[in-house]
Amino acid sequence: MIYTIVGTDIDKREVALAACAKMGEVTNHIYSEHIALLEPLISATSLFGDKVIAHIIQVMDVASSRDELIRLLGEMKESKNIFIIDEPFADVNRVKRLEKYSEKVFDARLEKEKGVDVFMLCTLFARRDKKGVWVEWMHVRDKESPEAIHGALWWKFSTMWQDVRAGKPSKFTLQECESIGRQLVTSSIEAHRGNKDLKVELEAILLSI
Repeated sequence: MIYTIVGTDIDKREVALAACAKMGEVTNHIYSEHIALLEPLISATSLFGDKVIAHIIQVMDVASSRDELIRLLGEMKESKNIFIIDEPFADVNRVKRLEKYSEKVFDARLEKEKGVDVFMLCTLFARRDKKGVWVEWMHVRDKESPEAIHGALWWKFSTMWQDVRAGKPSKFTLQECESIGRQLVTSSIEAHRGNKDLKVELEAILLSI
């Protein structure tokens, strides 16, 4: 069976993850580079005969792993094991596809995520594509709230930061991640205090790469 989490709203995601945690302890974490491990889990059993619970994280961001996930959705739905598909940056089309196979979809999307696509900006930032970031920033900065952009960027960046800590390949060093992470946190705090303009702070962070 499949449970799906979509969106970047931190509070809604915490509720969703807490609900999923009640199903039992995750036995497998599947990222794009591990997608070949997904199919065997459909009929697998744990060492003690319990259900396998697989947390499948952002595999739809990569074409090859997205195609494999889509191919297996039907079998995953019918499986006795539990598959938690976690796609914070899923667009409307992906959400609709996943809804067809999911027991439940935890919708953690911000209200405006359904309109302007800020996820491309986040993806380009993670790729360290400065020109692409500038073009996308010009497109979304006046169409989306700074808070929504900050939320999406923070989720994407924090996920990448975890990968860097785990030694996975990245365009950023651990020191750079710590510096940017500090800037993202500080910018939000200072903006809420009225000391700084969050949009200005975000632009400076985005263009610092």
